[in-house]
Amino acid sequence: MLSRALQILIAATLVAFTTACTTPLEATTDYDSSFDFSKVRTIAIQPLEREALSAISISDMQEARIDAALAEQLRLQGFDIVKDNTDADMYLVWHLVTEERTDVRTYNSMSYYNCWGCGPSVSDVSIRQYTQGTFIVDMIDPLRNRSVWRSIIESRLSSKPAEQGGEELRRQAAAAALAEFPPR
Repeated sequence: MLSRALQILIAATLVAFTTACTTPLEATTDYDSSFDFSKVRTIAIQPLEREALSAISISDMQEARIDAALAEQLRLQGFDIVKDNTDADMYLVWHLVTEERTDVRTYNSMSYYNCWGCGPSVSDVSIRQYTQGTFIVDMIDPLRNRSVWRSIIESRLSSKPAEQGGEELRRQAAAAALAEFPPR
């Protein structure tokens, strides 16, 4: 039979894991309040700048999938996606910035003897390496060639591409990134 403390520890771990897996993506947005977003009807998605270091880790296939998810979300919001910049009221440019991070946590746990006060307390240390991703979406005014709207999402990234569910994750990220566009 499991001790009461161990049962509580297992329950707390399951709750933390479940909460972490179901946390929705949230974006932070900023925009130029002097820009008239009501005139925007057509948007051209610009190709990823391959000179950037973060673009090196993104394959052409991944770039096309992200572009498609963003285009689908914009269409759902009533915008037309155009290929030619001369037909666009606005340009969409996105970036994915990655950073390797380390998460160090210490836990106090029961001793080997499975009773309080029977033995020394034990500290466990958990060290995890992960990649923090920052997904940035900019809307560029073609007349000024300046960003007039920006969305930023930060999240831990998986080390392997998601074969199953990857499309849904890209849809969720696009929906979260563009949820506040155009600003009201």
